[in-house]
Amino acid sequence: RESIKESCETIASMELQHPSDLSAYELERLDNIKRNAAVLASLGLAGGSGLGSSPSARPIKRRKPAQVRPPAAPERRSSRLVDGAKAPDFYIANETASGRVTVGGDARALQQATQTATAAAGADSMDPLTLFGLGAMPEGEDDLLESERAAFASLRDAKRAKASELGIEGYKIAQHRSLAEVVRRCPTEVEALRACWGFGGSGVRVDKYGAMFLEALMPHVPRLRRAHAAAKAEYEAAEEAKGSEEGEAGGD
Repeated sequence: RESIKESCETIASMELQHPSDLSAYELERLDNIKRNAAVLASLGLAGGSGLGSSPSARPIKRRKPAQVRPPAAPERRSSRLVDGAKAPDFYIANETASGRVTVGGDARALQQATQTATAAAGADSMDPLTLFGLGAMPEGEDDLLESERAAFASLRDAKRAKASELGIEGYKIAQHRSLAEVVRRCPTEVEALRACWGFGGSGVRVDKYGAMFLEALMPHVPRLRRAHAAAKAEYEAAEEAKGSEEGEAGGD
């Protein structure tokens, strides 16, 4: 767009000419320029500074380059390590694709760790006499002493007969683990029966079937108690012999 100053110069140059020298288009253009100049003057824009001027450019803010922090050294924050506890003196030296592990490190620490792991994980593979000697309760027929199996069979037969009579599954009356523990604890009263696995809690099974199981167990009680006494003596003798052998091996 033309500024006011340019418009005024155009008007002045055209007015110097005789109207007859101007074409109809030029005359109309002259009238439009005069009209626009009058409007701009009434708006206070006579100086022409507000027209055709470009707005001031805003300053461009440049972002600061991101600071790359050097990687921090790893810190040990474990309270176990802070307190000065030592790491184990053994480690996994090699592991094959099949999962076979070779352990290296201090032999004594490795031996102690192996013994601890064996004692924790080997309970399932212990023979019934060892389980009995350690005071562990049997979890099934396989954990029973040979002298306990006849009593277990009597309890199982009583359970099956009652389940057939009621038309229900046998496990709803008692599970094998419960019967095995009854044989081991050898209860003769209802209150002692409640201490057996599966017969505690609400006591519904004891109230319904307790008398039946005690009756089935009663003929076996004297023989079970003699068998338990003999098993205890056998276990203690085996442990004493084992201790003597270890002592002699250590002396050598």
